[in-house]
Amino acid sequence: MTTNLIDQFNRTINYIRISVTDRCDFRCIYCMSEKMKFLPRNDVLTLEEINRLANIFTTLGVTKIRITGGEPLVRKNIDSLFHNLSKNKNIVDLTLTTNGSQLIHKAQMLKEAGVKRINISLDSLNPLTFKKMTRIGNLDQVVNGIDHALNIGFDKIKLNTVLMRDINDSEIFDLTNFAIKRGLDLSFIEEMPLG
Repeated sequence: MTTNLIDQFNRTINYIRISVTDRCDFRCIYCMSEKMKFLPRNDVLTLEEINRLANIFTTLGVTKIRITGGEPLVRKNIDSLFHNLSKNKNIVDLTLTTNGSQLIHKAQMLKEAGVKRINISLDSLNPLTFKKMTRIGNLDQVVNGIDHALNIGFDKIKLNTVLMRDINDSEIFDLTNFAIKRGLDLSFIEEMPLG
């Protein structure tokens, strides 16, 4: 018999987010400082510990797991975590949140591991604005990753765009058209004050 997790409002908890790293290959201006100080590796759960936690949560009624970061796909040996999570038949919805930079290399592995949905950050279609917002990101790399994920059969891809006044807010229609053309969902997100 499964014991379900219940929150203080008597709602059953069936969804968790697991951040596998605080590291990222971008330095988005709304997310982290240029000289970010990351957690020491010894303070971060191992992939085996993360898999064990996920398995424990699924015995408590969790059926949906979202893998996030930082940028989860830069975590060393991340393929092994997705491979192990794919063996858990209690997980009916395995989702990834990513900046898209590694999708060209990782999308096939994610598909084979049973990832159903991918949320991808895409804040600009202008290479200069994209570089300004991510500090070091490459727009072509992300767009190619999105197209690759579509080509191998992902049909549930959502774009997340953080709108910033006088930086990328003029691109609302361009981003919307980009999403419509590819059959993607799109969410515009308000900048959150950090720091």
